Amino acid sequence: MKIAARSADVEFRDVTRRFGSVVAVDRISFRIESGTLVTLLGPSGCGKTTTLRMIAGLEMPSDGVILIGGRDVTKLPATERDVSMVFQSYALFPHMNVIENVAYGLAVGGGSKSERLDKAREGLRLVGLTGYDTRLPSELSGGQQQRVAVARALVLEPSVLLFDEPLSNLDAKLRRRMREEIRELQQKLSLTAVYVTHDQEEALAVSDRIIVMSQARIAQNGTPAELYDWPATTFVADFIGGANLVDCEVAARDGAMARIRLGSIELQLPHRDLAAGKARLAIRPNAIRLARDAAPTRLPATVRKATYLGSHIEYTLDTAIGELFTTDAATENPFAPGAGIHVGFASRGLALVRD
Repeated sequence: MKIAARSADVEFRDVTRRFGSVVAVDRISFRIESGTLVTLLGPSGCGKTTTLRMIAGLEMPSDGVILIGGRDVTKLPATERDVSMVFQSYALFPHMNVIENVAYGLAVGGGSKSERLDKAREGLRLVGLTGYDTRLPSELSGGQQQRVAVARALVLEPSVLLFDEPLSNLDAKLRRRMREEIRELQQKLSLTAVYVTHDQEEALAVSDRIIVMSQARIAQNGTPAELYDWPATTFVADFIGGANLVDCEVAARDGAMARIRLGSIELQLPHRDLAAGKARLAIRPNAIRLARDAAPTRLPATVRKATYLGSHIEYTLDTAIGELFTTDAATENPFAPGAGIHVGFASRGLALVRD
């Protein structure tokens, strides 16, 4: 018995959620295209989990409209929304074996017991757990329990599949493998998926688009590459991938480009509608180039700290524009702490940002 892919788009129009005097989500609007995986990313308390719960129907908005597949579901309960959620804790029944856990939700929809079991086995096959039918959750690893939770959600054939911090209970190596499996499954079945995490690396790895939230609002909405290469604000620049945030000056504008003064050197960068004057520049660690020799396009620097991490070295540098953090894949003949060096910049990985 095959599990059918039924995907729908999701849209929020000026949605707000209040808890008494506390505004958890403040007039947010976005659209998630059918068949895509979109991540809600942000620090604790930013409103991402509340947003996910409003999609699920576990929270009702105070204002605004929520549409799923073009249908207004703003006031509909969770049972009438055609969505399934994979919870952070997996929420498996400890007294039921694997096949019983996966088939549990199917009983509500009717169908014979044999049909429900066939569909549950197909769900287990999709997540790579064929043959695990009779095991109890306590006999499974964390990654296997997570797969069971995904299978239980998939067999309901939801139009939208929701993930609430699904990998937070796993170790780093298993987290990496499981995020790849979730992404492959989502693409294979063309599922509409909404994924909540506070882990920016996880978000970059699995998403078609990322909605970055801060203080109950959307800070930026874009593809992983757009957010990494062109963060809109200092918050997004620092939260996605980490960035060195330094003061600079927009000296002059010419078309879409601007001449930027950065300490004793000048750079050409897109002005991003910033006026001439003082500004902030986000510099990705991998955009910094280290050299032993001086040049007109390089700043002098002193190595404060060098940390060897096998595949690369992390450096903390003191410069006239402030402290800079960078990584260098050249692990042979490293720069020693206290060494005087020079710093240049790549053409990519620098962006003017707003506070």
